[in-house]
Amino acid sequence: MNRKFLPLLLLAIVALFQSCRGPKGDPGPQGGDVLGITFDIINVDFTAANEYSYTLNFDQQKIEVLPSDAVLVYVYWNDAGSLKAYRPLPQTAFVNNGLITYNFDRTDDDMMLFLDSNLNLANVGTEHTRGFEFRVVVVPSDFLSRTNGEVDLNSYDSVVKAFNIDESKVKKISAK
Repeated sequence: MNRKFLPLLLLAIVALFQSCRGPKGDPGPQGGDVLGITFDIINVDFTAANEYSYTLNFDQQKIEVLPSDAVLVYVYWNDAGSLKAYRPLPQTAFVNNGLITYNFDRTDDDMMLFLDSNLNLANVGTEHTRGFEFRVVVVPSDFLSRTNGEVDLNSYDSVVKAFNIDESKVKKISAK
């Protein structure tokens, strides 16, 4: 092959592939919006019958939680004036010269709320085991990386402000 033809052949191949284009795709979603989920789990009783735990299956409740999402859980602790005061889990209470810890874990499919204690939970009063309410905030991990740690995840009020959570639209899931 003539050496003069080789550069012309390469130039023709590059020009051929440079002009190939397909149809333009649909526009993507607007940036900046956080598509997290917030819901309450109400009427949670921790008893010997349920091994002092409650499990919520995401699919059964039609809640989408991606493996990369952060799940933040807060327990309704008391009222601060006319507002509910939430504390982040894990949360420890001092009871009868012992400790009770309200805690949770999650998998890709579900989450479990549970009690842990150095006491015999069967001997703890119902004010520490019955009728609890938990606020769950599911946060996309890409949003957390964009905040550069500026949101105090231990403060429910900070989370509400950062995610513009409309508390009047929070879904309620009854544990009973």
